[in-house]
Amino acid sequence: MDSPATWAPMLNRLRGYEEIRRNYQFWFYSYPSGYPYPYSAAILRRELDAIEKRFPLRKPMVVIGHSMGGCISRLLITDTGDKLWMKLFKKPPEQVPLSPESRKLFTEALIFQHRPEIGRVIFISAPLRGSELASNWLGRIGSSLVKSPITLLKAGRDVIKVTTFRSGELRLKRIPNSVDTLAPTNRFVLAIIPYHTIMGDRGKGDAPNSSDGVVPYWSSHMDGAKSELIVSSGHAAHQNPKAIEEVRRILTLNVGLANRGKIPANDPSDSQ
Repeated sequence: MDSPATWAPMLNRLRGYEEIRRNYQFWFYSYPSGYPYPYSAAILRRELDAIEKRFPLRKPMVVIGHSMGGCISRLLITDTGDKLWMKLFKKPPEQVPLSPESRKLFTEALIFQHRPEIGRVIFISAPLRGSELASNWLGRIGSSLVKSPITLLKAGRDVIKVTTFRSGELRLKRIPNSVDTLAPTNRFVLAIIPYHTIMGDRGKGDAPNSSDGVVPYWSSHMDGAKSELIVSSGHAAHQNPKAIEEVRRILTLNVGLANRGKIPANDPSDSQ
């Protein structure tokens, strides 16, 4: 239920700083919220390919993802090899009996490399390690209301015929939608590394037991993050003034590192 309009407070604030205006141009990626986020990430990669042919990049891109957008952003900086494919199908791609359309869909969604044009990622209120909300009664209601496109429904029928599941894993009766893919037991919530994290705690200040009301701290927190900030906010932390100021700090830091030719994520000065 998010939209580019919810980013207006951050956009307006950041564009008020000359250094931000001089060094950044803001773009938005909108996607159907009912799609499994690996599928939405595959679409985003195709969109990036098309855009960069028309508007070649001169500097690395900074991606900011809120909520499920954080999960999609996470897949832009991930090298999976065939790991996710093997977890799902247990066999190499050439040995899995899928239709050409389904094979293409799952190959794009499960086998990919990090995007070299991404220089930094900021995750805000993102369920990077899954969310129990997807597993409880509210998640099941939300899941039942999501209608998948025909492409996914056909692919879902194909994959259900050829997959097996271990104890405790999400057992598919259809292709996973966006609610399903946030469940902690789902195989998509694995082996992905973030950069910066921002999360809300509804003003309670009780991390690591806190939650923004949708995503718990344990899911947004990642040990590999360059910096972490908890703000007094609900799930809409991307509208919080302190979170916006933190984004400004990171963007300003990124400009400084870029000017010194130190974009790689392991720069020792890249910390809070």
